[in-house]
Amino acid sequence: MKKILGISFSKRIIAVLSLICLFLALLPLYRLTLYTIPRYDDFGYGRSMWEAQRYGYGIGTILKVGFETAKGFHYSWQGTYSSIFMMAQMPGALGFQYYFIGPVILITSLVVSVMFMSMVLTGAYLKGDVWDRITFSVIVTLTLTECIYTAQQGFFWYNSGVHYVFMHSMMFIMVGIIVILSRIKNIVGRIILALILAFFSLICAGANFVTCIQGILILAGFILILLVADPKKTIWYLPSFFVYAYGLRLSLLAPGNANRQASYMGLGVKDSIISSFKAGFENLWIFSGPFVLALLLMAIPVIWMMVKKTDFKFRFPWLFSVLSYCFYCTGFTSSFYSMGNAGLSRTWIAVCFSYQALLFANEVYWLGYIAHTSLVAKISAKTGMQMTHFVLHYVVVLAILFIAFKKSTNPIGAISSFGAYYYIHTGEAYAFHEEFLDRVRIIEESDHKIVDVPEYGYMPWFLINRDITDDPNNEENRMMAIYFGAEGIRSVPRDEYYGR
Repeated sequence: MKKILGISFSKRIIAVLSLICLFLALLPLYRLTLYTIPRYDDFGYGRSMWEAQRYGYGIGTILKVGFETAKGFHYSWQGTYSSIFMMAQMPGALGFQYYFIGPVILITSLVVSVMFMSMVLTGAYLKGDVWDRITFSVIVTLTLTECIYTAQQGFFWYNSGVHYVFMHSMMFIMVGIIVILSRIKNIVGRIILALILAFFSLICAGANFVTCIQGILILAGFILILLVADPKKTIWYLPSFFVYAYGLRLSLLAPGNANRQASYMGLGVKDSIISSFKAGFENLWIFSGPFVLALLLMAIPVIWMMVKKTDFKFRFPWLFSVLSYCFYCTGFTSSFYSMGNAGLSRTWIAVCFSYQALLFANEVYWLGYIAHTSLVAKISAKTGMQMTHFVLHYVVVLAILFIAFKKSTNPIGAISSFGAYYYIHTGEAYAFHEEFLDRVRIIEESDHKIVDVPEYGYMPWFLINRDITDDPNNEENRMMAIYFGAEGIRSVPRDEYYGR
């Protein structure tokens, strides 16, 4: 226990304080969900649910609409069945007042999955004290939630977020289950976990291509490790591997993928791999930045407390880092192969998640390697210096975070909680939401074939990146028109609309 200004800080107090910080950071994110609205693909993928729920809503409706929508897009556009099943559940189809449920699910899924994975991994391999594990897990969770590549498309747009944030969260949970299954000894528990793992394998196989490829690499890699370390345990993972392989085949060979790819000019396999390594290097700083680096610094004391006690052998750290970089770069490969570029901004959400999680994994691995070398003992013997869990370290890092925030040219986009707070505090989120409700009223009450709606006067970046256009044939306009049963919808300048 350490004292700062006469106040005692135990591991338990630091862990509780970290949980309080996480709770406070999440509050504005959850608050902003109340002002989210459906847009673009939400209307296209959610229309079937909107039509079906008028005759009743229940588990039967959820399954029927989900399967029918996934099947339809399987043949027409893409084979990512898990994502499409969830896209079809667009909460706004039950009433626009319920759309916020989607963003709440997205934020919660990321928080729960990262906490779960971090707690499992540190418990299994570092055997850390529960309070140290909680503190470390909170730091990792804060990093992925606060430094998400784009909060707008990750948290506050259901269609995009469920495809990348929710599905990657499922992969994080799958990682935790993989590790737990290798540790449990009870036969009944193994059977149950093996079935659960098979279920998550099926989900991840039908996710976006970043998640589905990285998920099977993790599962296959763990099986290979077990073949060397404990071959008898591999039998428990083979069903999940075959389920994953089947789901991946179903997704990749969907007829709709050919229709989708016809819209793009992809690269060959060799060029896609080479371009992926190049894109990975070019985006290292974009996915890091001062805030991520500061949180990595914050994690050092708690990591040190765990790694210096564990008996885990941190061998070949350079190899671990090289493999980590290769794994991170796979996030770009599918985009180069199918589209000829590094991917859409929403695709980078999943890539960024993997990268940031790997940063912490490498930090743990390298500190573990250093802690178990004679160099540390020699330095401590000569200088008397000991690296301890010291709360002053957190104070210094918090100061660094504050300075980085003040110096940031875009604090709204750099820290998701601040961005959410900003749009709530300024009233922009509320005003924008009211304008959307007015637009809905205008559409529903109009008897014109082509419905004119006023442009938005407020467009908070976290809630919308672009409006529909003045062209009824624009894809986003058409999706909205089909959803509302209109022949066409177009936007006009506000002064022109209200000046009629």
